[in-house]
Formats: sequence, structure tokens, C-alpha cells
Amino acid sequence: MDNTNFKFNKKTLEYEKVEVSWRVRLKKAGLHLGVSLSLALLIIVGSYPLVSRYSEKEKLQEIEKLQTEYDAMNRKVEEIALELNVLKMRDDSVYADIFGVPPVSKTLRIGGTGGIDEFENLRGYSNSELMLKSAQLVRTLENQVNIHKKGFERIHKLSNTRSSKLAHVPAIQPIHNHNLIRTASGFGMRLHPVYNVMKMHSGIDFTAKIGTDINATGDGVVTSVKVSRTGYGKHVIIDHGFGYKTLYAHLSAFKVSKGQKVKRGDIIGKVGNTGTSTGPHLHYEVIRNNKKIDPAHFFFNDLDYEQYQEMVKISTQINTSLD
Repeated sequence: MDNTNFKFNKKTLEYEKVEVSWRVRLKKAGLHLGVSLSLALLIIVGSYPLVSRYSEKEKLQEIEKLQTEYDAMNRKVEEIALELNVLKMRDDSVYADIFGVPPVSKTLRIGGTGGIDEFENLRGYSNSELMLKSAQLVRTLENQVNIHKKGFERIHKLSNTRSSKLAHVPAIQPIHNHNLIRTASGFGMRLHPVYNVMKMHSGIDFTAKIGTDINATGDGVVTSVKVSRTGYGKHVIIDHGFGYKTLYAHLSAFKVSKGQKVKRGDIIGKVGNTGTSTGPHLHYEVIRNNKKIDPAHFFFNDLDYEQYQEMVKISTQINTSLD
């Protein structure tokens, strides 16, 4: 670089050469460098909010993704827990007594997980620990459901070898209700339609037109054919043996008599609206060893697995009974 500068002489009206010292040139270079560094710093500081905003956007996207996956898993957990509870009730309340098969052990019900790391895709996030716990819970519940489903298959195999007892067990719905739309009110505490208080409803109400056929739900002997102006109205009781009885209430007509033997599916009466009833329907009860129990657990010959679940779900809804 040329270190010569020119200065205008007012007296001679000419430009004259002026030698610039190293000190002056160094000072100027320092000034230029300082200005450059200052501009660079301003650029960096000015661009930081953009980088920060971009990073924040990525974090929000990650959180949103994790929240979506977490919510989906929680919904799955609730569905599986409900399904598992239905299976547990069926195993403990029905099949163990009917077939003499012990319920699934508590240890086996807990299930377990293992093998390869199937949750690898959930690692590396800020909330990975929470996601992993939820995913592992879902897997444990799914394992338990599979255990109970295998038990369901085992029961069906046993049923083929114990047909005599099975024929007497009340194992179908008392009226045609394959699509389940006639299930009105289930077993448990319900609001009484007349007294307007919560009372124990000891059976299931099926809505149907007056005159609809009512079927015996298992082989047995008719032990009671009674008429009452209140309570059950016209009603029939069948003793199925093995500790089981069934009651059919609010009938409009009888098709059996006391002491008569019946087979599963035989017509025993017609739907009515007698006794303490607010509309045409059948009130149906199952009694085991003189204790009234939930009839919904006894429709295994009438419903497939999905229908059985739906029946239990409908019958457990808290509503107003019809009697």
C-alpha cells in the first residue's frame, strides 16, 4: 500500500506530498478495526432474537408433539383399564363358580414387559421419562388383557366337556336383544321412578312391547308363578339347580305353571306392565346361592366378546330404573 498522502497548499495553490508516520497509520488501522468489530457485534446482537425465536419455536413444536402422544396414550390406558375390569369381574364372579376353575392369579394378572427396547423412539426428548412411564403402563395393561382373553378361550374349551351343568346355568338374555338396544337399566343403585330416591336395583330392565316373548335363560323347574298388584306384578321364578335361580317380573301373561320343567329358550311368559312399573318392560334377576347378582355377567352364550363388553358398559350406566 502507498504510504504517501497529499495536502493542498493555499499559498502555492498546489498539492504537496506529505509522509504519514507508522504511528498515524497504526492509529487509523485501529480505528477501522474497532468500527468493523462494532458493526459485527451489532449484527450478532441484532440476529440473536431471530435465532432465539427459531429455537423457541422448535421447543414449542416438540412440547406439542409430546403432549399429543401423551394424551393419546392416556386415552388408551383408560380404555384398556375399563376392558380389563370387565374381564376381571367376569372371571371372578362367573366362570370360577360355574366351571370350578380358579380365577386368574393376582401375580399373573400384573403381567410384565421385556425384550427389545420397543420405546426407543420416545427417548431423547426433554420429557422422555414421563413418556416412557406412560408407554410402559399401556403395555402392561395390554399384556393383562391378553392374559384374560386366553382365559376366555380356556373357558370355552371347558364348556364343551361340562354341558350338563352349562345347560342349567342362565346364560342367555331373556328376550331377543342381540343389538342391545333394549337394555334400559342395569344392576346397582338407581333412581327409583316412583319413589324418586336412590335404591338398589337388583336386576336388569329390558324395554319391549307388551306381548313380547320371554324365554327361560337355562334349563330348570318353575317354582313360582305369582300375581301381585305392586312390586314384581305378575312374575315367574325358575330354579336351575347348582344354586341358580332366575326371576322374570311385570309380565302380562304366563306360559308356564308351577312345577313345570323348562329348557333354555322355552317361552315362559309375555312382556307386560304389571306391578310397580312405569312402562312395558321385563325386569330380570339372577340369584346365586340366595344372593342377587348382576345378570350382565351371565350372557356369555348370547353375546360375543365385543357385545359382552358393550352390555356391561350399558348396564353400569347410572340412570332411572323402570321399576
